[in-house]
Amino acid sequence: MNEQKVLLIDSNIMDVLRAERSLSAAGFLVARLTTPNGALAKIEYERPDALLLDITMARPNVQELLDGVKSDPSLEDLVVVLFSDLDAGTLQSMCVDHDIHGYYSKSMDIDRVGEFLQQFYAEGEEP
Repeated sequence: MNEQKVLLIDSNIMDVLRAERSLSAAGFLVARLTTPNGALAKIEYERPDALLLDITMARPNVQELLDGVKSDPSLEDLVVVLFSDLDAGTLQSMCVDHDIHGYYSKSMDIDRVGEFLQQFYAEGEEP
């Protein structure tokens, strides 16, 4: 597997540190942002392969971020995964409604999020 870069956007620093450790152990390069403010600029600068996004952050512009990602043709291959403590049914509905690749509930073992994200990059396999 080539090293893929993940941009982790989450305001809970403890979750960020655990997820970053898991992603690094799974072979990902990790960039992080603890607020959605300036996220589109960070995405443009970092050029990540995946976006791990906590949809429940207190700032009001998470939806604007998702809309911006969707409207940028240069980001059409960006894998977007919701990373939240919302219940699985809600997260799944959000993924379907907003054409998002997947979700990882924080109620699952955060230390395994790197393994989960690897499925999007396994050669010859469908996620």
